[in-house]
Amino acid sequence: MGNRASDTRARSFALRQGYTLTEMLVVLVIIGLISAIVVPQTLGQMDRAKVRAARLKMESVAAALEMYSADLMRYPTSEEGLSALVDSPAGTADWAGPYLSDASLMKDPWGREVVYAPPAGPGDKFSLTSYGADGAAGGSGFKRDIVLQAGQ
Repeated sequence: MGNRASDTRARSFALRQGYTLTEMLVVLVIIGLISAIVVPQTLGQMDRAKVRAARLKMESVAAALEMYSADLMRYPTSEEGLSALVDSPAGTADWAGPYLSDASLMKDPWGREVVYAPPAGPGDKFSLTSYGADGAAGGSGFKRDIVLQAGQ
């Protein structure tokens, strides 16, 4: 008789182990709702962080351009480009670089080169441009261009 009662208890315990399909579906719906709220906010934060990182990188490059200008009394030409901050351009005796310790600063967070536009004439300012997340001129939101002019 003692055996029969323990067998019944063991069977009843075994039947109660695990989750029902309804319980599993409820958990999946809750996880889906939470992810529907959290994921878009997280992606927005990543985009904002990349825009901030692009601006900070461009500010570092602008500071290096100012140091270059202080040493050589001019900014790099279009032909020299930003590579003049890392490697000495031909025929420049007063080059005291490298002005950038990390050449990756010349790329935006999306992996594209920062576009350098030298001053057009005396008294003009250079500009640095990142074309944002889409890599094309123009755009809005996180796809907009990020432009840094000298002195900003």
